[in-house]
Amino acid sequence: MNLSAIRVNLLQWLLIAVCLAAPAAGHSAVKETERLTASRVFAEIPLEVLDMLRPSTRLDMLDYYAQADSMLVAVDALGGSSSLQQVTDDYLKLSVTPVSTLEIKILPYGKRQLVMTVYTTGGDDMAKDSEVRFFDSGMQPLPAGKFMKAPTLTDFFNLKGSGISEKELKEKVPFIAVEYTSGPGETPLEATLTSLRVISQEERDLLTAFLIPTLTASWKKSYRFTP
Repeated sequence: MNLSAIRVNLLQWLLIAVCLAAPAAGHSAVKETERLTASRVFAEIPLEVLDMLRPSTRLDMLDYYAQADSMLVAVDALGGSSSLQQVTDDYLKLSVTPVSTLEIKILPYGKRQLVMTVYTTGGDDMAKDSEVRFFDSGMQPLPAGKFMKAPTLTDFFNLKGSGISEKELKEKVPFIAVEYTSGPGETPLEATLTSLRVISQEERDLLTAFLIPTLTASWKKSYRFTP
């Protein structure tokens, strides 16, 4: 085969490769511009807390909820039970285990959308504590500090006139546990201090008088909590 024929064959293979790649690229572009829903995120997000529920199980749970408007108790990979508590277009709440929940919230961000997840653990015998994470529309993690300024221990107390200094407060409450909760639509993000559940009754009674139980934050491209 001469050099000219080789060049013609190479050109033909390049053209074929371009034609095959074009539909795939077009499909990817469509996927990226699709509007997110809480249900779609629940089905697709690579979140370790959802590893116990296979994608097919998640889809079954969504179908059952939509068709029967009731909960399907699904058996997870560890033999436990999970169930959907609430599903709307922009919000989903899942009971992962008897002592843990997952909330998924779709947030507007200019012309884009973000995903917030709130994973909460704890029950009657322990202080509830939440982990809040943020993702872009491609389900890639984002720095949480950019979108939420977490309240500090002193933010939950009005110490003016209490006779208690910030140093003394931190000694009485050696760690901070906060339960975050969200909801559909414009429901604000709420932060509730739960640390007092694990300190002595005497200290709890003293601090409760100055406690601001719940802080709230509305979404304005980020969350900033106020009493």
